[in-house]
Amino acid sequence: MKSFFFKTNNSNLKGNAQLNRRVITFMFCLLISIFIWLLMSLSKEYSISVSFPVKYINLPNDKLITNHLPENISVEIKATGFNLLDYKLRQNRNTLLIDIKNASPISVRNNYYVDCNDQLDVITGQLTNAIKVVSVNPDTIFISYNKKISKLVPVKTNISMDFDEQYQLTDSILINPRFIYVFGTSEALEKISFVETVPIKLKKISGTIDLKLELNRPIANKQIEYSQNTIQARVNVTKYTEALMELPIEVENLPLGLNLKTFPDKITVKYQVAFDDYGKISSSDFKLVVDYSKIDPGSNKLKVQLVKSPAKVRVIKFSNEKVEFIIRK
Repeated sequence: MKSFFFKTNNSNLKGNAQLNRRVITFMFCLLISIFIWLLMSLSKEYSISVSFPVKYINLPNDKLITNHLPENISVEIKATGFNLLDYKLRQNRNTLLIDIKNASPISVRNNYYVDCNDQLDVITGQLTNAIKVVSVNPDTIFISYNKKISKLVPVKTNISMDFDEQYQLTDSILINPRFIYVFGTSEALEKISFVETVPIKLKKISGTIDLKLELNRPIANKQIEYSQNTIQARVNVTKYTEALMELPIEVENLPLGLNLKTFPDKITVKYQVAFDDYGKISSSDFKLVVDYSKIDPGSNKLKVQLVKSPAKVRVIKFSNEKVEFIIRK
């Protein structure tokens, strides 16, 4: 009985091995067949349509395009399967250049057209040598022109600033250039009185900063052009400190024979000054006055006015905005 079972198991193993060999042989032959079929298929020529971004070149310098031109065109290309497969697998698409220098006029004034089929060889030359351009859609691109004029407008910055403790802007932001030329149609330029920079935010400023700022372009109006796209700007920043100074009050427009005395006759001015200029400020740089001609009937107070102060300081406040007075002959 044992010998019978051993022979049976041996026979099954041999049968399974032969079946596995037949399956492997079949699969190998199938793969070879698929590979040969694939080679034959990819060796044939095929045509496919591919969308390409477009850039228009050689625009007239004295004219502006007023209609919307296609940003993409569909190109039917012809090549072997190998080349088409390679091209389809690429992530980047060529930007095709459409030359509109020799656009042909039509009956409507300032309107022209470009026949893309006349540029098939030029377009083919912008692709790989293994690909041929068969046709382009749209085959005709219509262009409307308008006369381009210029206008000189000021530039305004759009900077949000957050200063570090005790730091402040020294003076106005310096920009170069302060004016630029804007080009466009007369209708478009009527609505433009200035050009603004792209908004930026500066945080914790503790010193002078030089910036290169991009000019903001109106998204809705692509018919506007700038003489330049960026400007230079300098934000002058310095460290300030607070200071106090007691100053006498003088009287203006006092008639002869009268004497006006204020109470108090001196007040304290609190101001800010740059650290570097702190020791350069004296009381003679300031002048506080009250004006006799501005006395209100029934009032015994006059407003204190600062009529002279150094350009380097920033006055915060007076200890007394108004002072009492008496008049003697």
